Amino acid sequence: MILVMGHIRMKAGEAARARDVMVKHMADVGAEDGCEHYSFAFDAAEPDTIRISERWASPEALAAHGDQPHQKAFGRSLRDYAVEDVSVKAWDGQFWRTLIGD
Repeated sequence: MILVMGHIRMKAGEAARARDVMVKHMADVGAEDGCEHYSFAFDAAEPDTIRISERWASPEALAAHGDQPHQKAFGRSLRDYAVEDVSVKAWDGQFWRTLIGD
């Protein structure tokens, strides 16, 4: 299992403007083989920071994701917004335990 976490920090007002692009991209990526979870979330304390959360079945699935035309198009589309900072990091991991809920 590969876990990916990160953020996209934008100038004031830009994250809300990018919402529809983010929602479409989440749907496109969620349909990829090996994608177990893919989510963008607006930070409650910093609304122009978008939190990235992903879970992939394997390193190969994550590598294939990077080669998808919609992934490359998404990267290009970010040029239409005032992005201040991007950081995305991946970890290999395994399930440990449920902390709350099912």
